[in-house]
Amino acid sequence: MTISIGMAGAGQFAPGFLRLFMAHPDVHDVRLTDVVPERATEMAQRLGITTTYPSYDDLLASDVDAVAIFTQRWLHGEMTIQALRAGKHVYSAVPMAIDPETRDVIQTIYIR
Repeated sequence: MTISIGMAGAGQFAPGFLRLFMAHPDVHDVRLTDVVPERATEMAQRLGITTTYPSYDDLLASDVDAVAIFTQRWLHGEMTIQALRAGKHVYSAVPMAIDPETRDVIQTIYIR
């Protein structure tokens, strides 16, 4: 079984991760969106990505299996919850929270 991944964010970290996702044997399709659609289109053309979306909402409305979030870190929590509610698997480039007592990263969130 393979999956499709839609990346949100076409900034400085995106090219390296897009190449990794594209090279992964269990990923059959990589798609892209950015708050500046032209930036997503340019990066997609440069890397050979065939599908871009004009907005994050459009990406979430698609049949993509998973979403990788590479936007500003303060947006990751809300975007992750939105993606989970849309039924997507999520890869967030930053931790969701840190336990204030142990300083451990909280890696799992549950959505009802």
